[in-house]
Amino acid sequence: MKFKQSKEKNRQVSLDVDLDDKDLEPYYKIGYKKLVKKITIPGFRKGKAPYHIIESQYGKETILSEALDNILSDKTSEAIKESSLESYMPPKIELKNFNPIKFTIILPLQPKIALGEINKIKLEKMKDPDFESLIDEQINNLQKQFTNWIPSSEKAQSGELISINIKIEINGNTVLDQKNTDIILEEQNDEFAPGLIKNLIGLKERDSKNLNLKISKNHPSSEMANNKANFNITVNSVKKSDSPKLDANFAKMVSNNEIKTMNSLRKKVKTSVEENHKQQSEYEYQNNAINELIKISNIELPPLMIERETQNEIEQLENLAKRFKMTLEEYLTKNNQNLDETKKNIEIETLQKLNRTFTLLEVCKQNNITPTEQELSEAEKNLITQQSNNKNSPKLSKEEVRMEAEYKLKLEKASKYLYQETLENVV
Repeated sequence: MKFKQSKEKNRQVSLDVDLDDKDLEPYYKIGYKKLVKKITIPGFRKGKAPYHIIESQYGKETILSEALDNILSDKTSEAIKESSLESYMPPKIELKNFNPIKFTIILPLQPKIALGEINKIKLEKMKDPDFESLIDEQINNLQKQFTNWIPSSEKAQSGELISINIKIEINGNTVLDQKNTDIILEEQNDEFAPGLIKNLIGLKERDSKNLNLKISKNHPSSEMANNKANFNITVNSVKKSDSPKLDANFAKMVSNNEIKTMNSLRKKVKTSVEENHKQQSEYEYQNNAINELIKISNIELPPLMIERETQNEIEQLENLAKRFKMTLEEYLTKNNQNLDETKKNIEIETLQKLNRTFTLLEVCKQNNITPTEQELSEAEKNLITQQSNNKNSPKLSKEEVRMEAEYKLKLEKASKYLYQETLENVV
């Protein structure tokens, strides 16, 4: 066996391998054993025809082709061992020629990360939101949850609940025929077909109306999205809201009698809003710190790693499409997405994810960040629980659970470390 090693480029090395007859000698026997089990030779029981008979009828090349996987696997291992290289992940094998056998081994090497200086990262300070407005919004949402609807014979007004029968036709074809559809007449419910809510206001029970509207381009149905349509609407009922007063009784009602006054309810909501903001701010600071570190770092990833990770993501999408009995292209078209554009976006997102992962792992390495045994044990328990609750998740061995737990903890701890180290640099 002869091989020629290329220079390292983008954390990859290629080995061009040439095999001679001596290298292939042992594999004729392997090929014969595989081939003889597949064919029937008159005068011999299946699997019992001698080698010379098989060779005379099928030829040496056919016999050898049966052992091709064995040849490539064995000779790849030998070539990598002789080269003294360490492949970071399984290599890619490309067969160039069968007679004589020539193939190329592409070895992805370990990613190389040169971290930038963390103390040079400057983060922009986030502005606090209007907490009083957020508190009001939360309380208003609670009020809506406990709102009763009272039948009305008057014309529907903004904010009221209307029940309609709706029939939609596009180019003379019925695409929707739905009875007793409830709609609250609010602006945010106008996304389906801009202008619909405005046209429903002012109608009363038993009124009918024909409308020509354009359906939103973001509608999930490709049959309906961005198309002009005829709407035939009949009003079944109109209901006015009967919202509870924001008083002590309301505070008791929404808290199962634990909170006695509106002032106490506002304090409780304020604590929740501020805690959510604190968590969200910390998460955003962490993300910003990671992104800034990536910008000032030099990250070299083998292209084969990016290619494989991208393909894994695409295969997951394909499996999702199969569950709906569609091809990937059909599934994406139905969701107003383009196949080529989706693949390109997946590749971009994959590269971003890999950059983030290896940057954080390098932060751990350079700063001796390791999970404690107690943290690992707890993380393993959580992973096992998640695995048992999710029937579609792959079953991991004990060693794999340990590795996954350690991997996730390292990313988490590195993110928190960056947050702490860059917090003083917020300007």
